[in-house]
Amino acid sequence: MSPGKLVDLDRAAELVPDGCSLALGGLSLNTAPMAFCSALVRAGVRDLELISVVSGMSTDWLIGGGCVARLLMGLVSFEGFGLAPLFRRAAERGAIEVEEYSEHTMICMLQAAAAGVPFMPTRSGLGTDTIGRHPERTREVLDERSGQHYVACAALRPDVAVIHAHEADVHGNVRMLPKMVWFDTELVKAAARVIVTVERIVETASFRAAPERSAFPAFAVDHVVHAPRGAWPTGCWPEYEYDGAFYAAYQAAARDPQAFAELFAEHVGPLRWSGS
Repeated sequence: MSPGKLVDLDRAAELVPDGCSLALGGLSLNTAPMAFCSALVRAGVRDLELISVVSGMSTDWLIGGGCVARLLMGLVSFEGFGLAPLFRRAAERGAIEVEEYSEHTMICMLQAAAAGVPFMPTRSGLGTDTIGRHPERTREVLDERSGQHYVACAALRPDVAVIHAHEADVHGNVRMLPKMVWFDTELVKAAARVIVTVERIVETASFRAAPERSAFPAFAVDHVVHAPRGAWPTGCWPEYEYDGAFYAAYQAAARDPQAFAELFAEHVGPLRWSGS
């Protein structure tokens, strides 16, 4: 079998240079590209502009690895397991720059980039304080024809987007089982380069036999990484659920600098920032 677009995890991490704009897929406790995040930490990537619509552990790991300079986000949370500890400390202490938007506003920014237009209009956010916080990305505009007011969401084009999925072939056709219903589609369409980590590599014939089950076609994907359990400790349903025991252990360790450094080194890589 020709390697096609297949690369190993460490090589894929090398495709993310210092200072680039990196978008991560997944939704909170689900299907985040965690093995890729660990590879970035081990590689010592620095000064990233991280784009993460709804995330948790992935953002926390990259902050702990000293990888993040700026974060564009809608939500960073461990949901029922509490706040993401390193993100909270970094935001409170000004260790990283944080730009907060609504989820819908971020989706509109990505959709603008995918469509090749300077901005995407929406009525979401009108009458709130969020619009004026980052006027270079969101601003209120008047449509002279209708007299209606809208929020113009400036195009956001990540240098690299990384998502996790169930299956791909060596050409870059990607399938999710089931198909995702969140933001990964916008990331793939908007980014200049797309890397997909997957649970398994399958034959192209399986995509030809059921094209309607494809999530992304080969022309939309630049690199594929075989990464079994690559979403852990988030879940990749129905393959495996999120690891609640690890989330609880992570939160407990975050209260003890030595215990947290040991846990981080064992499961992620060198802990370069903890705020302790």
